[in-house]
Amino acid sequence: MNINDVIAEVCQLMMDEIAMKSIRIETDLGMNLPLAFIDRVQMQQVLVNLIRNGIDAMESTISGEKSLRICSRQDRTSMVLIEVQDQGCGIEDPERIFEPFFTTKDQGMGMGLAICRSIIESHDGRLWAAKNEPRGTTLSFTVPVRAGDPA
Repeated sequence: MNINDVIAEVCQLMMDEIAMKSIRIETDLGMNLPLAFIDRVQMQQVLVNLIRNGIDAMESTISGEKSLRICSRQDRTSMVLIEVQDQGCGIEDPERIFEPFFTTKDQGMGMGLAICRSIIESHDGRLWAAKNEPRGTTLSFTVPVRAGDPA
């Protein structure tokens, strides 16, 4: 399946929520990406969670213009790389946020990122986080391309 199609579907699905919170979505989607070996519904779940986390991080920490950037490209291996970048307060411990029941939100359960990591790993991919400078977080994941597609 084309991961860019899934990203577009999720952005469309979340458009009302994004607009209501005055957040601008920027996309930088790689052209001619090979098809990824993914389950559409599970990838939608991962992307919704990552986008919603970015929205929440910006809503509670900054005023003024807020933007969330979503990028896709093929990395140097036979994987497709997706990044969701926010301008929130960032994270102190990038690995800990994936632990079950760890949350930085007042109303959070701490399961979303643990579930996302489980989904990505079940697709033979990897999910990680990095703190942006001067502020914000980038959540990145890879998924393998379909066997037989050019790498």
